[in-house]
Order: sequence, then C-alpha cells, then structure tokens
Amino acid sequence: MITFRQAIDLVLENSLELPGEYVPLQECAGRVLAVDVFADRDMPPFNKSAVDGFACKRGDLFSQGDGQQEKRFTILETIPAGYSPRAEIKEGECSRIMTGAVVPNGADYILMVEDSEVKDSYMKVRDGNPAEKGNLSATKGSNICYKGEDIKQGETIIRSGTTIGPAQIAVLAGAGVCRVNVSVRPKVGVLSTGDEIVEPHIVPLDFQIRDSNGAQLTAQAKSYADVMFYGIVKDGRDELYRAIQKASSECDILILTGGVSMGEFDYVPEVLCKSGFNLLFNKVAVQPGKPSTFGVMKRTGSKLTGKVVFALPGNPVSSYIQFEMLVKPFIIKSMGGNYFPKSIMLPSATDYKRRNSERTALIPVTIEKEGSFIPVNYNGSAHILAMTLSDGVAMIPTGINRVQKGETAEIFILK
Repeated sequence: MITFRQAIDLVLENSLELPGEYVPLQECAGRVLAVDVFADRDMPPFNKSAVDGFACKRGDLFSQGDGQQEKRFTILETIPAGYSPRAEIKEGECSRIMTGAVVPNGADYILMVEDSEVKDSYMKVRDGNPAEKGNLSATKGSNICYKGEDIKQGETIIRSGTTIGPAQIAVLAGAGVCRVNVSVRPKVGVLSTGDEIVEPHIVPLDFQIRDSNGAQLTAQAKSYADVMFYGIVKDGRDELYRAIQKASSECDILILTGGVSMGEFDYVPEVLCKSGFNLLFNKVAVQPGKPSTFGVMKRTGSKLTGKVVFALPGNPVSSYIQFEMLVKPFIIKSMGGNYFPKSIMLPSATDYKRRNSERTALIPVTIEKEGSFIPVNYNGSAHILAMTLSDGVAMIPTGINRVQKGETAEIFILK
C-alpha cells in the first residue's frame, strides 16, 4: 500500500501527451492552450479616457491665481468612443469626452463631468471642487488609461498550459485570435460494475441499488474530456473482460467503479492485467478510497503512456473525491496543463476525532464566513449527500486521530 501523495505523483508522472488542434474562439472554454499567445498590438492601443468628462491641460486646469473659479474653457468638440479627435487642446481649451474615447493631442488630464459646469460653449470647474484652489491631491490621477499600460505589443499574454476561461477568451479576442491552438480533449470511457446495481430509471429490488457513480463520473469528466458511458457490467470475468477490451480500444482513459476491493467477486484488478494494463498501484493509504487502482498501457515500442485506467471504489464519496484528486489532475496534465485542487490552511471550528488513523483521511467540510471549517454530517463513503453540503475536504494526516478546536488542517476546495 502506498501513501496518497505517492499515488498522486505516480498518476501525474504517467500522463498522456495529447496533440494540439485549432478550434474556434467560441468553443475553446475549458480547453488547455497548446502554444504561447502574443499581443499583436498595445493595449490600450491609444490613450483613452477612463471617465466621462472634459479633456484638458493639467497645468492649465490646476494653475494658481486670483479668480481661478471664474476661469472658463472653450469646448472645442465632443469625442465619443470610436471617434478620432480633430482638435488639439491648447491653453484655455477643452473637449467633451466619453469613457473609452481617444484622448486628444495636448490633453493630459480628464476632468470628470460631475466636477464641471457647462454654460453655452464653455466649461468651468464646479464650485466647491478641490481643483479651484489648485489642491495637489486633485492632480495625482489623470483619469487616462495610457497606451500599452496593460499589454505591450509582442508581450506573451497567455502561456501554453493555461486552462481557458472567460477572462482568457476576452484576452484572446482582444488579440485577434479567432482560432485557438488547444490540446485535444481525451476520450474517456466510464464503466460501472456490480451485480447489485441497476440503471437509475429502474425501481430497485430490496437487495439492489441504483447506479449513481456512472452518472456522477460522467458529469465530472465532461468538462474536460469527451465521455462515453459504457453502462453496467455484472461481476463476471468474461463479461468484464469484453467490456474493458471494447472501452479501452475506443478511449484514452478508462474509469471503472466497483469491483476493486478484496471480495470474492472483485475481479477488476485481475481482468485489467489480463487486458494488458500494468497496475502501478491498487491500494492507497487514504480514506475514503483505499482500493483505488491505477494502470497504464504503453504505446507499442515506446516508453510513452498510450492508455490508462482508473479503477475506483464503488462507494460514491470515494469515487467522487478520487476523481477530483487523482483523475482530474491527470486529465488536465495530459492536455499540457497544471492543476491540483486549491488548498488553504484553516482552523477547525469544533473538535473532530476519528477511530482509525492508519490512513490519511479526507473528510467533507464546510468553510465558515469567519475563516474556519466544520466537518459536515458524514456517515461514511456511501453518504454522497454529504458532498452536496460541503465546500471541500479536510486532509487529516496518517497518525492523527483528533483535531481540536482551533487546530489547523489543509482544506482542499472541491467546488
């Protein structure tokens, strides 16, 4: 039996190397960028106004002198966004300007519209504004976004290995990237095993349960992979072998659930070996998830991983957590990304104890507003409802059977 950290390392060391492909910008959310992307222009591409107001000369606007409050500025033009200014600003002049518009030549300050008064074709500083007396605190900001202050032309704006979300899509669009070079999504096959499980639409007999793992794992994988659910396979060597052969021939990653413990009908590890997988581990010192199994199949004549299998326990909390902590990081790394659930050290809001400390424990918890955690009501690895109430899991190390109120633990965010 290996430690949970060792299991994570073994999984990530054997990731796939998936090729790249071009997809339309609108379809790249959730994909991993395969190449660096560079800015094709400065951003902003021109000095632009950050507010609605008047483009002026700073020194002219904030100059000292008698009668400052009566000083008037001739309004030359109105500059909306998407318009190229025609007039250069000189002393005693200004132009009305809108947010996002090009700052005209000669202007180095935007007086906000709420700090101004307009009469006829003139503007003056509103009575009571600090600018009336040349207050220096009023001159610290210019209300101008300067050309290139966000991004310089030729600068790397998104690096390969980045998982693309809405913010990255906005940056790509701004750089004119309409087709994005991303890693191919792996093909994932999900297979449930067990004589006792039936499809969700079936009313189970007293000794049967509905298959929740198949739907759960399919949903978990769909955000990152193309997923095929191969249904339920009964506990029989021949039927299981045929199902694994079919699924592994069509997929890059096979995820099985159930049949990996020490029971008389737990044939999965044996059949996986017969199917050509080399099992790198089949017991992990973690709770829940002890019988989690990971196997690889190398490419013909190569040291590179060709296909992998994750055989996860049948209890739904085990399969849920082990997917998040083992399978999801593997999928994203196979696409060239770098992911592991974010974690934070937080104090416990209550005492917690467990009976057995021989394995690392992952217990469902909520994160409280004041910055502490509380274990949720959790009856064991079959209690999947607990995961719907939790924000993540607290990792309790091997050998620790008690966490006192105020003691810290590492919390992995699984939302």
